[in-house]
Amino acid sequence: MLTIAPELDQVSRELASLAVAQLAQEGHLGVRQGEQLRRAVATAGDALAWTSVTGDTDLVLKASTDVLTLAEGGAKAMAADLAEDLASKKTEMARIDESSEYAVKLAESTKTTYPAEVTFSYTVRDAFGDLITKTEVLVVNDEAEAMSASGTVLRNITGRTKLKDLMIIDIQQKQAHLEKTTKALPDFLRSLQALLNEVIANLQ
Repeated sequence: MLTIAPELDQVSRELASLAVAQLAQEGHLGVRQGEQLRRAVATAGDALAWTSVTGDTDLVLKASTDVLTLAEGGAKAMAADLAEDLASKKTEMARIDESSEYAVKLAESTKTTYPAEVTFSYTVRDAFGDLITKTEVLVVNDEAEAMSASGTVLRNITGRTKLKDLMIIDIQQKQAHLEKTTKALPDFLRSLQALLNEVIANLQ
């Protein structure tokens, strides 16, 4: 079993991400995605010394095994990231409440040293309409600002809760698609045979 070196971690994630894209796009990749795939496979071949293998059959076998292992490792890493994102998103509102309460404690405590910071995260849509997590840091300079920050943290809480719920659904859908892709990675590998042969030829 191939142990994925740190320098190949990005390659493994790229391979898994492209496998996800290919499945979502009914077996096809765009031109840029195809070039990204070519670079990822070439990087893997160079790093894993495919040219040191003797025998065409053994070389193709090693290349195929390495790419599959890398893609599986990338899928596993992506699954871990999604699980972490989901767990964090499920506790987002509780942490917003905690940040609001912290701001009140700053305002009420005689031991508070100013300036102080109140940090909180919530769900928004970016310029492309995608759901993302935004983190804000409020710097307060006195009791009044600290108390005001408590209200700022809770501002538009209903809307933010709805976006948080939508992002949870989005993450769960990504998890389901990634799971489906992981099971189909052998098919992804088979679709790469021509590319593997080309990369191997260029490395020699």
